Amino acid sequence: PVVDKFLKEMKRPGETLAAFATIKECVADADIIVTTTPSRKPVVQAAWVQDGTHINAIGADAAGKEELDPKILKNAKVVVDDFRQASHSGEINVPVTKGILTKKDIYAELGQIVCGRKKGRTSDQEITVFDSTGLAIQDLAIADLVYRSALRKNVGMEINLVGL
Repeated sequence: PVVDKFLKEMKRPGETLAAFATIKECVADADIIVTTTPSRKPVVQAAWVQDGTHINAIGADAAGKEELDPKILKNAKVVVDDFRQASHSGEINVPVTKGILTKKDIYAELGQIVCGRKKGRTSDQEITVFDSTGLAIQDLAIADLVYRSALRKNVGMEINLVGL
């Protein structure tokens, strides 16, 4: 089947890959969960997530979309790129709109952790969620790192984009 072909192509030496029939089976023993669906209802339930799990929630990218049971968000350490943006089009948008979550329930914005104003994970038992909506500043920071790396390695090609 297609799944077996995919697993064979993606497997690297030393890695273990497996396919599961249900979402519950996929997440039940996971240390890290990444959600990337266009769902408008929770696909990952709180009862399935074990202590110490980290979740990257990136699928909810518009108002009305959500992938996580709001109970996960209510009980986890939640970090967002930007509260205003996430509350409009991130994983937290539906629970915020329904009054289940407020700004006080959000632990931090990513920048606060990156610059050291707030700590990231402080316990191996914490469930942590990063509601990633993506910000232009993040794209620019990565582009700058790639550009500087290319200059150091003397690779790539310089092109003039002005006047095209």
